[in-house]
Amino acid sequence: MAYFTASKIEQNPFSLGHLLHLVNQYKDRVLTRHLLPLDITAQQFKVLMMIHRDHVESCSVLSQRLSIDGGATTRMLDRLEQKQLLQRVRDSKDRRRIALQLTESGHAFCQQMPEMIAEMLNEFTQGLDDQDIAQLELLLRKILCAGGVLEQQPE
Repeated sequence: MAYFTASKIEQNPFSLGHLLHLVNQYKDRVLTRHLLPLDITAQQFKVLMMIHRDHVESCSVLSQRLSIDGGATTRMLDRLEQKQLLQRVRDSKDRRRIALQLTESGHAFCQQMPEMIAEMLNEFTQGLDDQDIAQLELLLRKILCAGGVLEQQPE
């Protein structure tokens, strides 16, 4: 039998979906506060890290992963290009295809991020102990694996 029912949802104003939404908003506020001195928004940071860590090179893949439309993606890429953190490189064989690449400044920016990310996550999880954090990560991975967002990790 399913855990959630309409009556459970009506009785609880802070349903799981709403709590996840609030947690995501809180995470972005903490991230934004840490990025403020670097003149980068949380969304711009996510773009840079997707290019750096996930090797995303396509505007369409980037739009899909961020769940934003192509116009918003283009405007964000324009800003990051103006900040000289990334560049768009046209494919010499297919001029319609444009690859996203970090500039030297973009690579340098991403190289300094692990320390800032650690500080941000420590602030974000300040009310949890190590066991709580490990359990939270495990549960979130289970949800994402069941939904096909992440691949199952071998144990």
